[in-house]
Amino acid sequence: MAKYIKYPYLTKDEELECIKKWISEADENKYEKWVMELKSTGEVVGNIDVNTVVKKHNYCNVGYTVRYKFWGNGYAAEALKAVTDHLLNNRGYYLVECSCNELNVQSFRVMEKAGFIKDGYISNRRLNKDGKYSGVVYYSKSK
Repeated sequence: MAKYIKYPYLTKDEELECIKKWISEADENKYEKWVMELKSTGEVVGNIDVNTVVKKHNYCNVGYTVRYKFWGNGYAAEALKAVTDHLLNNRGYYLVECSCNELNVQSFRVMEKAGFIKDGYISNRRLNKDGKYSGVVYYSKSK
């Protein structure tokens, strides 16, 4: 899943500042972040978060990342379903949206397993690590 995403390398101080920013955003904008972990060991599998809130239309966008060694085990779909149910039933959103690079077929499967429906496609919207652009596929799930 992280194959198509650029991530900066942060120092410990930069990580701390990033976490402080996330906390303030959660308080101000309903942005929420969760860590996915194995129940048996507590090892971190990845993360999932609300990265955009559209208050006017009562929906949010959720993104997730899974560490490579945990790909293909269903952890992302399980987390996405649980978080989406929480957002729709407890946070009162009308709709939860996800999107991914058109090349990221694994992410399509995650969204579909979590009950999301494909809404559409927009070409040439994401810059890949190789410097080329790819389209974005949009999925959503509502009450």
